Amino acid sequence: MPGSPCDDIPAVAVPPVEAPSVAYVFGSFRLIPSQKTLFDGGTRVPIGGRALELLTALVERRGQLITKKELMARVWPRSVVEEGNLKVNMAALRKVLGEGPQDQRFVATVVGRGYQFVAPVVRAAPSEAVSAPPTPTRTSNNIPAALVRPIGRRATIRDLSQRLSRERMLTVAGPGGIGKTTVALAVAYEWAEAGEQDVWLVNLSQLSDARFVPHAVASAIGLVVHSDDILRALENHFRLRHRPQLIVLDSCEQVIEAAAIIAEHMIAAAPQLRVLATSREPLQAVGEHIFRLDPLEIPPESASTRITADAALQYSAVELFVERASAARGEFSPSDEEASVIAQICRRLDGIALAIELAATRLDAFGVGELLTLLDDRFSALAHGRRTAPERQRTLLATLDWSHQLLPDTERVVLRRLGVFSGVFSLASAVAIVGDDNMENANVIDAIGSLVAKSMLSANVGSDAVRYRLLDTTRDYARRKLADAGELDMISRRHAEYFHAMYTRVEDYWNRPPDSRWLANHIVTIDDVRAALKWAFSVRGDTALGISLTVTAIPAWIRFSSLEECRSRIEQALHQIDPHSCALEIPRMKLLTALAASGLYTRGMVTEVDAACTAALAIAEKLDDKEYQLRSLFVACCGLVYSGKHRAADELLKKFRDIADSTHNETAISEGSRLTAFAWHHMGRQAEAHRLLERVLEWYDSPRHRSQLSDNHVKGREGTRSLIASILWALGFPERALGEARKALNDAQESGHTLTVGYVLVFAFIPLSLHAGDLASAEEAMTTLQDSVAKHGLVLFEAMARGLHGALLLEQKNPAGLPILASALAQLEREHIGMRYSMFAGMYARGLLQFGRHAQALATVEDALEWSKAHDELWCLAELVRIKGDILATSDPFDSHAVCETLYLQAVEIARQQGTLFLELRAAKSLASLMRKQGKMEASESVLSAVYGKFSEGFEIVDMKEAQVLLESRSTK
Repeated sequence: MPGSPCDDIPAVAVPPVEAPSVAYVFGSFRLIPSQKTLFDGGTRVPIGGRALELLTALVERRGQLITKKELMARVWPRSVVEEGNLKVNMAALRKVLGEGPQDQRFVATVVGRGYQFVAPVVRAAPSEAVSAPPTPTRTSNNIPAALVRPIGRRATIRDLSQRLSRERMLTVAGPGGIGKTTVALAVAYEWAEAGEQDVWLVNLSQLSDARFVPHAVASAIGLVVHSDDILRALENHFRLRHRPQLIVLDSCEQVIEAAAIIAEHMIAAAPQLRVLATSREPLQAVGEHIFRLDPLEIPPESASTRITADAALQYSAVELFVERASAARGEFSPSDEEASVIAQICRRLDGIALAIELAATRLDAFGVGELLTLLDDRFSALAHGRRTAPERQRTLLATLDWSHQLLPDTERVVLRRLGVFSGVFSLASAVAIVGDDNMENANVIDAIGSLVAKSMLSANVGSDAVRYRLLDTTRDYARRKLADAGELDMISRRHAEYFHAMYTRVEDYWNRPPDSRWLANHIVTIDDVRAALKWAFSVRGDTALGISLTVTAIPAWIRFSSLEECRSRIEQALHQIDPHSCALEIPRMKLLTALAASGLYTRGMVTEVDAACTAALAIAEKLDDKEYQLRSLFVACCGLVYSGKHRAADELLKKFRDIADSTHNETAISEGSRLTAFAWHHMGRQAEAHRLLERVLEWYDSPRHRSQLSDNHVKGREGTRSLIASILWALGFPERALGEARKALNDAQESGHTLTVGYVLVFAFIPLSLHAGDLASAEEAMTTLQDSVAKHGLVLFEAMARGLHGALLLEQKNPAGLPILASALAQLEREHIGMRYSMFAGMYARGLLQFGRHAQALATVEDALEWSKAHDELWCLAELVRIKGDILATSDPFDSHAVCETLYLQAVEIARQQGTLFLELRAAKSLASLMRKQGKMEASESVLSAVYGKFSEGFEIVDMKEAQVLLESRSTK
C-alpha cells in the first residue's frame, strides 16, 4: 500500500525468535505460529493475517518493547505503509483478544513508541497446546489486576522478583508517591500468575491502630478467627499450609512496629512463607532486606533545551507523563519543543510518579508551557513556607497544593471532606456526608466525577457498584485541609452518624442475620466504623454516639468473626458508661450480653464471661426485656455446657425454655431444646435426648423455620444432626449414626461455617469413625479439623482436636499419641472446658494400658470416674468402669478376677439402664473374655450373644467383628 515513509532510516523487520514448531499459551488463548492459527479454549479464532503476524511478533518478544517501525517492517516487509495501518490492525487484534479501548491485559501501548505484550506466556508443543492446554495450579490470591502498566519499572520488578525468590523478607522503601505499591503489586501479580503459591495483599494504609494489624492480615487471607489470639491463629494457619505463601504488607509506615512483629512471627512459623512489604522507612525486622526504590528516570538538565521527543520518551518519567496525559485528553504525541518542556516538568517533580501523574492530568486544561509556569510559581510560593520534610516529600506536597489550588471551590470542599473516609466508599455515603444546605447533592456528584477525571480520586468499578477511594497521600492531605478549614469535628460527626444509621438497620441479629449482599456492602466499611469510634471516644468526640455505634456494629463484628475486636470494642464502650446511669441501661445490657458471647468463644467460661452474663440478665429482668433475657441466658447455658456442668446447665435451661415458651419465640425454643438435649446426652439420658432432638430437627425442616440466634453459635440443623449421630451410636445404630454424621459434615462444609464444621468433626464424625475402626476416614477428617482449628483459631475445639489426634495415633499403635492426649487433658482443665473430659481421660487410660503403664492408667481412670460423677457426665460411665476392669485384669490377672467381673457386670448394668447398647456390647465383650479365661465357656457365650443379638445393623464395625470372633471361637470348640 502506498504511503509516506515513517522515517528516513529504513526499519529492520522483527525476525522470529522461536523455533517454528513452538506453541504459545496465554490466558485462554493458544497461538501456533507454524500453523497460523489461534485458539480460544478448544475453538479456533478467526483472525486476519496481518493481526496474526502482529500477535506473533509481540508474543515472541513478550515483555519487550517493540517499536512501531519494527512492527510495520515485520508485518509489511515489502511495502511502505502509514502508521494508520498499524493502528487499524492493532485494534482488530485487541478486539479478537477481547480487549476494550482502555484494557491492556495482553498488549500495552507505549505511547509514542510502540507496543509490548505484557501477559504471562507458556511455551508448549503444538499437539499439547491443542489437545490439553496447560492448567495452572489452583492457587489463591486477592491481587487486583493492574489498571495501568508500571511504566519504567520492568527492570525493577524483575530484580525484586529475583531477590524475593532468595530473600524471605523484602521491604520496598521510599518516599510517598514514588511508586512502592505499584511495583509491589506488579511483583505480586506475576507470582500469582505463576500459580506456584498463594499471594495475599494486606493494605495497612487504612489502619491507625496497630492492634488491628493481625485482624487486617486475617481478613485479607480469609481467615475466620474464633479466639483472642489472632497472631497465634495466623501462625498455625501458615504453618499448616501445603503451598508456599507470599504476603504483601502494603503501606506499613503508620503501624510499622506492629507490621514488623507480625512479619517476623509469620516467617518464623512457616518456612515456605515470604513477606514483601512497602514502607516509607525500613521495618527493622529480623531477617529484613531493604530495596530502596529510586524515582523514575528523568532527562539530565543539560539536555533540557535540545532534547527531541524520541529521546525524551526514552526516560520513564517522560513516558509516564505522556501516557497519563494521553488518557486525560486523548492521543498525545509531543513535539520536540513540548518534549523539552515536559522534561523540565518531570525534573521539577523529581521523577516522583504520583506528582507526575497529577501534573499530567491537567493537560486537559493547560498547555505544557502553562503547566511549567504554574508549577514554577507554586514552588516559588512554597519555598518560603514551613518545609521540614525531605526534598521529595516537599515536592509531592507542593504538587498536591498546586493541584488543589487549581480546583474550583466546590471541588476543594468535596475533596477535603472526602478525607474523612478511611477506605473505599460509595457515592451514596459520600453525598450524605459531604453535602449540606450550601451544597446540593447534584453538585457533590459532579465534583466527584471531576475529581476522578483529574486523578485526585480513584474509582473502582465492581460488579454492581462503583467504589471510590483517595490515594493515601491525597487522603492525608485532604484531612489536613479539613482541619485547616475548621470542619474536622463537624464532618467526623456526620461520618459517625451516617455509619451508626447504616448499622442500626441490622441490629436485630437474633432472628434476622444479615445476608451475603449485606456482608459484601458492609465489610468494606468496617474501617470507617473504627475511625468513627476513634473520633467519638476522643476528647472532641461524642461518647454517647460512640457507645451507640459500638452496639449497632456488634452484629458485623460477629458476622465477620472478629470476636476479639468485638470484645475489645465492647470493653472500651463499657468503660465509658456509668454503671448507675438509668439512661444507659439498655446499651449497657446489650454490650454486656455481647461481651459474654464473644468472650465465651475467645476465652472460655472464665469469670469475666459469667459476670457479664449475670449483669446483663439482671438489667434485662429489671427492664422486663424478654429478648435479652433469652440472649444472656443462652450464653450462660452454653458456658455451663462447655464447662461440663451439665446438671447446672439443665436447671438454667428450664428458665430459658419457660421464657421462650411464654413469648412464643420458636427460634429460641428450638435452640434451647438442642442445648438441653446436649446436656441430657452427656448426663446419660439418651432416649429423652433423642426424642427431643427429633422434634428439633423436624422444626428445622419445617416452613416455620427461621434463622438461628446468630452466627456466633453453631448452626442448629448441623449441630442437631451431630448430636443425633452420637446418640444413635450409643443406642446401637452405628450405620444410621454414621449416615447422620456424614450428612451433618457435608452440610456444614457446604455452608462454610467454620464453627459448625469443627463442632461436627469433634462431636460426631471423628469419634464415630474411631469407634467404627475406620481409621482412614478418621485420619482424613483429622487433617480437616486441624486445618480448621489452625486457620480459624477455634480455641474452643483446640484441646479436643488434640485429644482426638492422640486417640487416632493410639488406635494406629503409635505411642506418640500418649503425650498428645496428656497435653489435651491438661489444656481442657486449664481452659475450663469440661465437655467430654471423661471420654478423653478414658482414651488416655486405654492408651497407657496398651503400652504397659498400668499404675498410671489406673490413676487416670480413677480420676475420670471421679470427674464423671462430680459433673454428672454419666454418658460414658459404663465405658470408664469397663476400662478400670481391663486395667485390673491385665495388671493382676489372678487375684483380681472377682473384682474385674464385678466391674464388668456393673458396666453392663449401667449401659443397660442408659440404653447405650454400644457400651453394653463393649462391657459384655470384656466380661465374656474374662469368663473364657475362667473356663466358663457357656456363661461367656450367653452373656455376649444376648447383647449381640439386640443389634440390627453395624455388623462391620470393629467391636461387632470382635464379638463375632469370640462367639465363633466358642462354637468351633
